[in-house]
Amino acid sequence: MLLEAVVVAFALTQMGYFVANCGLLTLFVRRPADEVDESTLARIVAAAETEREGRLRRVEADGGQTTAAGPAVTDAHRVDPQSTNAECRLPQSSVRRIRVLVPIYRERWATLSETLENIAAQRYPTEYVSVVVIYEPTDRTVAELRDGFAAGRTDALSVEFVAVDHDALAADRSPGEWSFDGVGVPRTKAAALTYAFTTGSFAGDDVVTVFDSDTQVPRDTFELAVAGLAEYDIVQAKQTVRNVDEGLLPLLESMGIAAWSDIVYANSTDGPYQLLGKAYFAEARVLYDLDRWQLDAATEDMALGVAAHRQGYTLGVIDRYVQDLCPTAFDAWVRQKRRWVRGPYRHLFTPDWSGFERGRFWAGTVLTQLLSVTNVVGVPIGVVILALTVLGTAGTVVPVFLLPVVLFNAAVWAYYSWRSYRAAWDGVVFESRRERVGYSLRSNPFAQAVYATLWAIPIALAVADVVRGVAPTFTVTPKR
Repeated sequence: MLLEAVVVAFALTQMGYFVANCGLLTLFVRRPADEVDESTLARIVAAAETEREGRLRRVEADGGQTTAAGPAVTDAHRVDPQSTNAECRLPQSSVRRIRVLVPIYRERWATLSETLENIAAQRYPTEYVSVVVIYEPTDRTVAELRDGFAAGRTDALSVEFVAVDHDALAADRSPGEWSFDGVGVPRTKAAALTYAFTTGSFAGDDVVTVFDSDTQVPRDTFELAVAGLAEYDIVQAKQTVRNVDEGLLPLLESMGIAAWSDIVYANSTDGPYQLLGKAYFAEARVLYDLDRWQLDAATEDMALGVAAHRQGYTLGVIDRYVQDLCPTAFDAWVRQKRRWVRGPYRHLFTPDWSGFERGRFWAGTVLTQLLSVTNVVGVPIGVVILALTVLGTAGTVVPVFLLPVVLFNAAVWAYYSWRSYRAAWDGVVFESRRERVGYSLRSNPFAQAVYATLWAIPIALAVADVVRGVAPTFTVTPKR
């Protein structure tokens, strides 16, 4: 009787995996056409060279003189030829001002300084990059950050500290329009971003990006982003984790989130979009048109992506990985993921989506969460069935019709595992081949299955919050 119950549970979980995997196949079967990589940059360079050659031919045809209209009018927000970074591969006419918004709350100077150093080290003209560090007036750690910033400057990066004025932000909106309880303005990341953007006098062609205090990106990310914005309205980097040596959770998440962003996210550029919260780039005109960020959104990045798709803006995915810090404590990890997984729920029944759009959004959100929940039973039951099969006990009990389903699920798992390794090898920085081998052995497919199962805890808590009508809260997630 117990064996029959185990087999029934195994059959049910395998059917659950089958349904989820069929949905996810819509995101697996193709590589994204909307990828921003070296070929994107090459097209921009080639177009600039063609334009330059055309100008030279026109000058030669005019006897070496400029046309009556005179030289082209230059944009005040473009970089002039003399200031271009020698390492920047963008043509001079394509280099644009980049404004980096960094909202902080109770952060450590050591963490923020690493992010500022990373921004200053970009292969991009530093004088055309400016950073706005946005903080709450009640944040007592800001004084220490300012002292550290003043004492530790070694570069020419322009950095400004801006305190959020919630009264001014409230005056910008109708009373209660953006708050959870109908009164006042919530103290959210979206509120901080909106205030800095609204008061910062951004030109329409300024490139705006959002970093967290712990964000790190490869040195060519800025130039690839600007190149990508010549073809798309918004571009977004992928994501992984850099503190892989600080515990099991960061180790497993570095591969798990790299795989998700490379396989699921990067294949969702047909929309609706799910921006990843950091290292997305857009012209200021796009943010003006979208009316900035939704102040009461638990995940303001997803709300912005959904709004951008609704307005018809296009999305390109930068073939580079953001590296941030994963919480090392399990309770902090659960709090962070509880907020993350709740973000899609308010958009599941958006009325103006087509059936295809809704199916793609559900495949990238609900079905991936369903896999984690199914793992709670599926993983231990699968281990038991495997052991019984090896011992020769379950061979005559497991239904024959289930074998194709099991093989299909195993094939999808193997494919996903291989793509997970490739994504992690591209995104995580390794000091040596030996370090990469050790990482690959520890973050193996079975460990990743356990990691995916852990997500069932924040998923269950997020669902319970929605059912009980609990308003989202914004708390500090300690990374270290």
